[in-house]
Formats: sequence, C-alpha cells, structure tokens
Amino acid sequence: MAGRCADLMQQAYPGADIDIAKREAAATGLTTIVAHVEGNRTNLPPNTTLARHLAVECKYENDVLTSFRWTAGPK
Repeated sequence: MAGRCADLMQQAYPGADIDIAKREAAATGLTTIVAHVEGNRTNLPPNTTLARHLAVECKYENDVLTSFRWTAGPK
C-alpha cells in the first residue's frame, strides 16, 4: 500500500520531480491500512519559497483508497 500511496503522490503533483525518501504502511484495524510517504522535490531553484519536503497519508479500507491528504507541502 505504501507503493500505491507513493504513486498517488506523484500523480497528485505531476509537475514536480519527487525523490521518495520514506514509505511505510501499517494496519490500524482488521480491514484498514494507513500509508505514509515522504519525499523531496528535486526540480526547484535554490532560493524558492515553495516547499521542498512533501508528505502524504493514504487510508485504505479493504484495499480501496478512502482518504488521501497532504501532510506536508505542496505549497
């Protein structure tokens, strides 16, 4: 599920080159899995105000995505 969440992160921000640094997933119930993915944008100029660090959380119920949210960035 962490890999699927990383793919969703890339698709949700198509103009960004994201180097995925961390991905993890854990069951929080019998049918629920929560995945956390973190990455860094690699295509930004040095003195930009845009966020370099990005992070998302994906929640899956019975292998179906039920929630996707940015926890860091993408502003």
